[in-house]
Amino acid sequence: MLYLALFLCGGIAWFISTIAAGGAATLLIPVIGFLLGAQYVAPIISFASLISNPTRAWLFRDHIDWKVIAFLMPGSLIGAFLGAWSFSFLDPKWVQIVIALFLLSYVFQYKFGISTIKFVVKRYWFFPLGTIIAFLSGLIGATGPILNPFLLNYGLKKEQLVGTKSINSLLMQLTKLTTYTIFGVLTFQIAIYGIVLGIGAVTGVIYARHHLFRIDHERFRFYTILMMFIAGVLMLLKILK
Repeated sequence: MLYLALFLCGGIAWFISTIAAGGAATLLIPVIGFLLGAQYVAPIISFASLISNPTRAWLFRDHIDWKVIAFLMPGSLIGAFLGAWSFSFLDPKWVQIVIALFLLSYVFQYKFGISTIKFVVKRYWFFPLGTIIAFLSGLIGATGPILNPFLLNYGLKKEQLVGTKSINSLLMQLTKLTTYTIFGVLTFQIAIYGIVLGIGAVTGVIYARHHLFRIDHERFRFYTILMMFIAGVLMLLKILK
């Protein structure tokens, strides 16, 4: 039953994550924590992401913005290593509070997609953004929605955003898992859990692709903002429980 639950959770989380450009990890944090324990959250989700992201990257390969990747990926690799290394000895509680407040503040400023927040995003911003966000991801296991406002204001559309984030996340997760392994966090049992979750995730991505192509950009933006709100609330609830 545990493996079936992981498979179903992976499918549902990554279906939602694909049509909202992120948030699977945030949705799964309380679920994995409940089923297996908080110490398993970050490495299991990273393993599942490593399995699912090649599928998502392939399905949206024609929409990837490689110019953004050229700046985003180097920073993400550095941040992923530092975050995964820090995972073994830092308390991520205060980091989660800051991230949750950022997500909620942006959602309320955006008025749940009714209004539009416009700010100029330069391409070179994505190197420091990638470093910071990947570091936080390695530390707490879920930061995907944080990057969305910057990619949207840079000008990426729905398929571009999903495809670009998938490529970046693929190498970021690989770096995190390598670091978790080096520092003894990743075990064989965690890998098994991650594989089951990842197989479910691939199923969810495939089904979500058809829905994403059918919706317009405004609906996609609403999904993205809604996911940021849910992510922020879940993070705060996890901390305050």
